[in-house]
Amino acid sequence: MRAILLVLLLASPALADNAPHKEGDYGGVEPGKPKTPEPKPDGKPAKAKKPAKGALAWIGFEAKDGGAQVFLQSISPFQATQRVEAGALVVHLDLNRLAANAGRAIDTRFFDNPLAGIHASRGKGGRGTDVRITFKNPKDAKEAQLRTATEADGYSYVYLSFGEGTPEPAKPGSDVEK
Repeated sequence: MRAILLVLLLASPALADNAPHKEGDYGGVEPGKPKTPEPKPDGKPAKAKKPAKGALAWIGFEAKDGGAQVFLQSISPFQATQRVEAGALVVHLDLNRLAANAGRAIDTRFFDNPLAGIHASRGKGGRGTDVRITFKNPKDAKEAQLRTATEADGYSYVYLSFGEGTPEPAKPGSDVEK
């Protein structure tokens, strides 16, 4: 019995470090800041796994002053081109892979910004990667202000900045019409 109690007492600091994030805490990538991996269950430090070259490693989003900033991260420099297509912005990247979490859709509708969602997928014909950015109001679909940088963490980034959007059109039967 004493051995079990001793194990629990010794393990309690390690368990506290692995506690889930509180609601609202961001546990993702911050440009320029290297992410330290969580320690292994035995307390030893885990090695950070770098994504493969030619892969989109992460997609980040931040609502800013009624607008938005999206960042795309890769281990090596990459090119991005933009085009508006069917009320959405498609950003084509010359990266041929998606890292594990980069293919997950990001729902941005509930933030004060013009974007509704972001989703990455393989490009047409298997060439490159397309990041599709949809807007709350399709009339806001336009190319973003684009900037590239290699940050202190060694990763390459493409930053896409969007200004404030126009109000969403009222839907029939909504309280806005009354």
